[in-house]
Amino acid sequence: MKRPLAISDTAKDIVLTLQDAGFETYVVGGAVRDLLLNRTPKDFDISTAATPEEIRGVFGRRKARIIGKRFRLVHLYAGNDIYEISTFRTAPKSSDNGKNLITSDNAYGTAQEDVWRRDFTMNALFYDPAKEEVIDLTGMGIDDINNSIVRAIGKPKLRFEEDPVRILRALKMVAQFDFALDDATENALFASLPLLTLASSSRLALELEKILKSSYCDRHLEVFHDYGLLPYFLPEISAIWGTPQQKYLCDLLYERNCRLDEGLYRNSVSLAIACAALPFVEMAFGREAGTLWQPGIPGSAAIIAQCVDNIFKPQNLMVRMRESACRILSLQAQLEDVENPRRGEIMQQRAYAHARELMMIRHAALPDAEDMAKIWPKGSERRKTHQDNFPPKRRKPKFKGNGRKPEAKWNKKADE
Repeated sequence: MKRPLAISDTAKDIVLTLQDAGFETYVVGGAVRDLLLNRTPKDFDISTAATPEEIRGVFGRRKARIIGKRFRLVHLYAGNDIYEISTFRTAPKSSDNGKNLITSDNAYGTAQEDVWRRDFTMNALFYDPAKEEVIDLTGMGIDDINNSIVRAIGKPKLRFEEDPVRILRALKMVAQFDFALDDATENALFASLPLLTLASSSRLALELEKILKSSYCDRHLEVFHDYGLLPYFLPEISAIWGTPQQKYLCDLLYERNCRLDEGLYRNSVSLAIACAALPFVEMAFGREAGTLWQPGIPGSAAIIAQCVDNIFKPQNLMVRMRESACRILSLQAQLEDVENPRRGEIMQQRAYAHARELMMIRHAALPDAEDMAKIWPKGSERRKTHQDNFPPKRRKPKFKGNGRKPEAKWNKKADE
């Protein structure tokens, strides 16, 4: 299909450089999907017939670094950006455990072979910037995007057995794009949910970080719950589902996402962690949802740290993000005290900017809350009087779903 796509100049240069060196090369996967959906891609992945060693030979050892063991690829450094370049693969060998789990995926092949070992049709599109052509070798990817369908390539059950993380990715696309699973993929997904326990903990932790960093994290959790994935991925959150704490948790994440999309604050995984953990911290102090604990409680730092650790098990958060979230949470009770004598000291703390943002999110998520922006100025304006134009509380839209709900699993009512 002839269609010019707005890929980055650097990505285009990389593809053309490899093509000029004699290697078939395309922009692949999520970037092509996002551009066809009129969204801005987070990054541009590239796939080529060149081996990692040949890629490094084209760009030089200083710019091209070979990484990975299970799946070898190249990170190409271009200024402040890193472009991921993979080699076309053929069907991988599964492990000997009888579950088809892929333990090594370094059997190189052709572009045609590579397409049929990918996960979903919408992620198997290639783009040739030289010809301005979208290549759909499965014959279904473009139509599935136009029809809002998430379809596994080939046999869905085999795709999930090969890599259980694909279960997570399928539902992420349902949540983010408001798509539907096709019947075969949906049935295979339900049957494969327990396989998530076989997935690499490091890869699941990376997926969790991506979810928390996105501006759809509240919807991700809702879809994970509706499809039965949440008990396998985040059991602590699953255990409180349907309670006031869960509703408050999703409201906090929703408000954080709105402020992120509106450009009111920078993206912070630590802040998202703190939003999700806040209702659990309140419970640990014996408080109701939306009610903070009293400042100065002995051992409060340890209680907060334990809550943050527990909520995200069995996934392991990076230490620096976990510690940052704990600092954000520790300041909440002090920020609520408008007569706090340590006001100046608090405003100089490293976690103040993030903690202030969580305070703003809390007050946006609670009805009839006092506007605290006038009391606690932004970090960059600590030495002068500052008044924020605090945005009005947004009404959370009903989750539309995708027109087809999983049988006996999906609540047709709004998720509020």
